[in-house]
Amino acid sequence: MSAALTSDVGRNDVRMDGVYFVRAAAQAGEVKALDAGALSYCVMVRRGRLRLETDFPVNRAFELGPGDAVAMSGFAPHTFRTPGAAADQPVSGFELRAVSDADPGGEVDIFLGVAPSEFLALGSLVWGPTFVSAAEQPDLSRRLWRTVEMLEDEYADEAQIDRSLVIRRLAETMAINFSRSAFADRRTPDEPLAEPPHPRLIRAINAFLQTPHQPWSLADIAKAAGMSRTRFAEEFKLVTGETPARVFSRLRLTAIARRMASSGLSVEAAAEEAGYSSAAAFVRAFQREFGETPARWRRAREGRDAGQSPVTAHQQGQVP
Repeated sequence: MSAALTSDVGRNDVRMDGVYFVRAAAQAGEVKALDAGALSYCVMVRRGRLRLETDFPVNRAFELGPGDAVAMSGFAPHTFRTPGAAADQPVSGFELRAVSDADPGGEVDIFLGVAPSEFLALGSLVWGPTFVSAAEQPDLSRRLWRTVEMLEDEYADEAQIDRSLVIRRLAETMAINFSRSAFADRRTPDEPLAEPPHPRLIRAINAFLQTPHQPWSLADIAKAAGMSRTRFAEEFKLVTGETPARVFSRLRLTAIARRMASSGLSVEAAAEEAGYSSAAAFVRAFQREFGETPARWRRAREGRDAGQSPVTAHQQGQVP
């Protein structure tokens, strides 16, 4: 094996332990959201139309139609709107069913992948959702849907040996194809291909997300990655185009914002947990990041994360 191939294998290896796939459905006039948290999502539209609206890391909207796909992080506040949804329509979870179930019909039919926060989440947390358009990226879209066909074959035959291993491998193939789109989108035609993230950067991100309220320093994060501070900062900037301080500040604010939306955490308590010297400093940082005050942000999202959604129920074995 050549040195180039050996380097590629070591750097680009993706593990999607714990991944699973389901079918999701929605009707006209509904507003849906996926579970918040350290999860990576792959949403592939088989039928119907959806509008994905997300405000992290910036306000963006994606029009999804048949054949389109989007990969995103569960840390990103978002909604999926079907045609005809009212502005004040309450948010609910998707109706889920097993991959092998017959299609009951309906407005929107989705193939949904769910995995712990790993490779896809890194890109989504830093740059936002990765969108694959069937019209504009037909080759990549075709690869993704071919993988879906193989996944459906695996889910249809529970008697196969190492079925779960094959499902994981197919999920990893999908993740790599999404990453190709993410890195291609971040460069102009005359720029060289960006480097994919080193697995140790992902390790550091995940370590931080376990306890984002802790007073993490650059040295602490670099240690979690098994790198020196200098090398970590250089590698991180090479991959993301931003400094570790900028990105980790964004992640900390997002984690705190989620807690504010789903619990009674006050602005003062949130400021203390996020490591700010005062509530005023926290509000300024929050407004700079999200474009609105914490109070207004929370009011707009109250109840979105309340209760148990179908995705969580699926993880606990309560639905197919």
